[in-house]
Parts: sequence; C-alpha cells; structure tokens
Amino acid sequence: MLNQAWDVIVVGGGVSGVTAATAAACNGAKTLLIEKDGSLGGTMTMCLVGPMMTFHSATEQVVKGLAQEVVDRLVAMRASPGHILDTTGYVATVTPFHVEALRLVCQRMVLESGAEILFHGRVVDAVTSGSALTGVVVQRRIEQVTLAAKVVIDATGDADVAFKAGAACEIGRPVDGLVQPVSLMFKVGNWDKQAFTAYVVDHPEVLRLSRQGVDAYKREPLVAVAGFGEVLQEAIAAGELGNLQREHVLFFNTHRSDEVVVNMSRITRVNPVDSASLTRAELEGREQVALIMAFLRRRIPGFGSARIEAVGARVGIRESRRIVGEVQMTAEDVISGRMWPDAIARSAYPIDIHSPTGATGPDDQGLQDDFLGKGVTYGIPYRALVPEKLDGLLAAGRCISTTAEAHGATRVSPTCMAFGQAAGAAAALAVKASVAPRAVDVGSLQQLLVSQGADLGAEVGAW
Repeated sequence: MLNQAWDVIVVGGGVSGVTAATAAACNGAKTLLIEKDGSLGGTMTMCLVGPMMTFHSATEQVVKGLAQEVVDRLVAMRASPGHILDTTGYVATVTPFHVEALRLVCQRMVLESGAEILFHGRVVDAVTSGSALTGVVVQRRIEQVTLAAKVVIDATGDADVAFKAGAACEIGRPVDGLVQPVSLMFKVGNWDKQAFTAYVVDHPEVLRLSRQGVDAYKREPLVAVAGFGEVLQEAIAAGELGNLQREHVLFFNTHRSDEVVVNMSRITRVNPVDSASLTRAELEGREQVALIMAFLRRRIPGFGSARIEAVGARVGIRESRRIVGEVQMTAEDVISGRMWPDAIARSAYPIDIHSPTGATGPDDQGLQDDFLGKGVTYGIPYRALVPEKLDGLLAAGRCISTTAEAHGATRVSPTCMAFGQAAGAAAALAVKASVAPRAVDVGSLQQLLVSQGADLGAEVGAW
C-alpha cells in the first residue's frame, strides 16, 4: 500500500526529476518519484531526444555531480562513449546514449538512493493550505489518492503542479505567447558513415558549422551533422517535404557509428499544455517523419540504404510553462556569464531558439543562436527554482524561472540534471530544518552540492 505522507514528492520522471529524487533521498528525505508513464528518462527516452548537450564550456567541464554519474553508468554499460567532440562546432561536446540503457540507469539510481517510484500516476490537483503547497492528488489506475509532502518538486516540464497550486506562471514569448516549435525525433539504422564522410570531405561547403574542420568527420568515430541547407531548401521548394519549415539537415550519431537520431521535424504554433493542439502536432509530426526519411534517402549521402528503427512515442517539447520565481534569469545573464551569489549549478549552453512561427526573416529568425565567449559559463540561481509566493514547492527541469530567451539556454538535459540535483538537495535540507524551501541556507546548500560532486565554480558563495 502506498504511503500517504512523504518528506519529498517529485512529480515527473524525466532526468531532472531523477536527479532531484536521487539527491533528496541520498540526503535523508523520505522521497517518492511520481511518473505518468511506465519508465524514467522523460523526453530523452520517450521522445528520443538526444544526444545530451553539453557538459562542457570550450575550456572545462561545468556540469558534474549526479549528471556525470548518469554518464559514468552508461559508459560502464557500454551504452555511451561518454563526452565526445561536437563535430558541428555548435557546442564543445555532445554525449550520445542508448535509450533503453538510460531508462535502466535512471531507475537504478533512484531506487538505490532509497527513493520509491510510482509509475502510471498522474497528478490531477494540488493541495494547499494558505500560501503553502502541502500535497498532491494522484490519479492511479484503480483509485485517486491524496499524498502529503513537506516539499514537492515540480519536474513535470510544464509547471503542472505549480500551476494547479496557483503559483504565477508564464508561457511563451511576451509579444504573442507563442512557444518554440515541437519536433518528433526518429532513429535511423544502417547509416553509411563512410559514404557520408567521403562526400563531405570533397564538399565541405555543405556543412553549416565546421569550426572543428572537415577532418573531424574523418577522425571521429561518432559525429554530429548540421548542413545541406541548399539541398534542403531545393527539396522544400519542389514540394517534397510538405509544409516543413527548416533551415538545414540535422542528425547525430547514437552510441553506434551506423545509427543516427534525426532532429528535423518542426511543428509550429503548438500549445504544449493543450491536448487538442498536441494531437495536431503528433499527427503532423508523423507525416513529416515519413517525408523527411524519403528526402534523406534520395538526397543525403549515407542514407541510401538506411531505415527507420524507432520514432519518438510523442513529440519533444522545447518550451512550456515557466514559474515566476524569486528571480528571473534573462538573456543578458546568460550572454554575460553572470555568476549569482546563490548559484546552485553552472552551464555553458548558448541561447538556442527555434522561431515559434517558423519564419526565417530578419525580424523572426528560423533559428536564433546567441553564442557565449570562449570559456564563458553562467550560473543558475537557487531563487529561480523558488516560486515567488508559494511555499512548499521547488521547480526543476525546463520550468524554472527564466525569460523566454534565457529559457533557450537553460532547457537542455545536462543543465536540467544539475539543478534537479540542487532542488533535491535543497528539499532535503528544508525538511531537516523544518523550514520552507525559500528559507534554506544557500551557503549550506552550495557546500553540500560541492561535497557531492557538483561544480559551482572557483568562487562559489562569493559571487
């Protein structure tokens, strides 16, 4: 029988929820992780979103701790090569992985920490008392139950718990409320890397980003590819790809050299918290996948005999609701490398925004890239995890408090795992001290995170 009261309940079993639950339990909190599906890993496993990007700046590794433990376990299982060069030059490294191995790694880490897991549980309501969240209402397959918690961590990606509890939330960009497009990822087998490499070595101009040099495609056993823009636009103009709005071909090796994940579908003007809108996205996405695969076979070297091996169980969502926190990260905070005094994680991922309308003009770019200076990193403040007015709740994953632009940088999996760990550790400290999460001593939290492998920079606590 499921316990009715917990120290910490984590809602959402994506990778930020996994690190949050693991950290909370490892630090002594009686913890339950609730996931609506039947496995962990979230978009990385259910939606085939990969590889992980990025654990590194141009000069150092900045994401460590439990996120690195995930990678170490995958490497030990021969299910990931670890961190490898991003041959597109977009970021310093990418980290491919085997989807099924990641599911297993996630559940092992959570269970070994002492936390419990409830699959097939959907949180349908929040329980509040005054200005504090005190529990959640969970719809199980056979019954609806109310579970009490001293701290709830919202790792749903959509700020579902925060929204149900009445916390202030934002969605989309200020001008029109639109979010970034969704994409349906798919995995392709029997890709001929040798044929592809031979072609791009002779035609380096087809590559969109080639800061590493074309020789990287000969040297590296696993590659990431962005390019063939002219070829793609010719196919779009010829009507081969329906209404797809995309600038270039984008795909990544998995942990195997003959297997790639393709990130090319793009469905715009989707409301990620509306079922009818998501239904349209799912239907359109599967049609796009079929057209894209036919295009790749016809026009892109290496795909002539390739085949689809898997398609994401649902579309991958880049952007959804965000909480309004005690502070809100901005694009300037990212670009300038701001190091907050209450930083609980670091990142070096640039601002990466796919146009919500699909437009490609100068006023609404198809893809907005705001890169960081060499070696620049930025901090994630603890206060961005804390709702402005609601006690008893912390955010983890892509729903932390940022502007729409800054969200384009903080939404990626390594960063989300880092502040998932911070949220879990903070929740455990709040329980031990019998205080609200906003009253946690940040210096003690930072010291705890560093002692457990996180990297907050050389000046932690003095920024």
